[in-house]
Amino acid sequence: MNIIELTNVSKSFGTVRALNDLTLTVPEGSIFGFLGPNGAGKTTTIKVLLRLIKKDSGTVNLFGEGIDINSTIKRKRIGFVPEEFSLYNYMTGWEILRFNAGLFGKKNLVKIDELQDTFHLPLREKISTYSSGMKKALSLYIALSTEPELLILDEPTDGLDPVVRKRLLDFLIKEVAEKNITIFFSSHILSEVEKICDKVAIIKKGKVVIQEELDKIKENASLITVRFSSKIDTDKLDAIGITNISKIDEYTFDLKLLRDSDTIIKKIEDAGGEIVRKIPLSFEDIFMHFVEGKNVDTH
Repeated sequence: MNIIELTNVSKSFGTVRALNDLTLTVPEGSIFGFLGPNGAGKTTTIKVLLRLIKKDSGTVNLFGEGIDINSTIKRKRIGFVPEEFSLYNYMTGWEILRFNAGLFGKKNLVKIDELQDTFHLPLREKISTYSSGMKKALSLYIALSTEPELLILDEPTDGLDPVVRKRLLDFLIKEVAEKNITIFFSSHILSEVEKICDKVAIIKKGKVVIQEELDKIKENASLITVRFSSKIDTDKLDAIGITNISKIDEYTFDLKLLRDSDTIIKKIEDAGGEIVRKIPLSFEDIFMHFVEGKNVDTH
């Protein structure tokens, strides 16, 4: 089952189109990476999912049902850690956890103990004494203490030091493995996404430009150098569907492949070309080429 399904979702703020027929699916039990440059529409997508703002058009399904059906019940099945959060500084950590439990009607003390073993927060002290990283960790306590089926994280590691960041990522992997929860992980830190996510979507200008299993994206992405035995016009390459090439000399070209690599290579060989070099692209290279829209083969 898909926990999240968005189909042709659009949202505008005045003349600014934040989401542009955005379509994506998040399968149950996955850690789904949601990527894009600043202003691409990531936070707007999350706000639409949580019904914090209303979409203009399109369809949003959560847990297999329309978002407007039993929305109160659905919200209790979701944990959320926002990029920017506001906590009651006059409360202690324990007090805000009890307060949140009253809102949701449940509190998992075992889960809080597990989190404490990882993050060691001073829960009996007032939140006003917490650092930004400690407040971020407390937000995770709040989100997980109600046993959500879906955990939505918007830049969850901002403000965390490297040690705590690693603990957080390891904890999330453990949660999915043991509890089969689904995590929607929006982040700009590509190394973190690459470490924990099994499927990713890259969004640009409010539209998904690629959505695929991370391993498949990396497997299909490479830089190849092609050499022809005789001079070849780039117009001829365009005519057979080999585009976005960089000319080294009259016989040799570089080409970045991101999709359908086998199909493109066969076209090259049929045109008399020879692959003389093939280098895997890093995930950062893949991301940059999709968001910049340069030299990207999208066959």
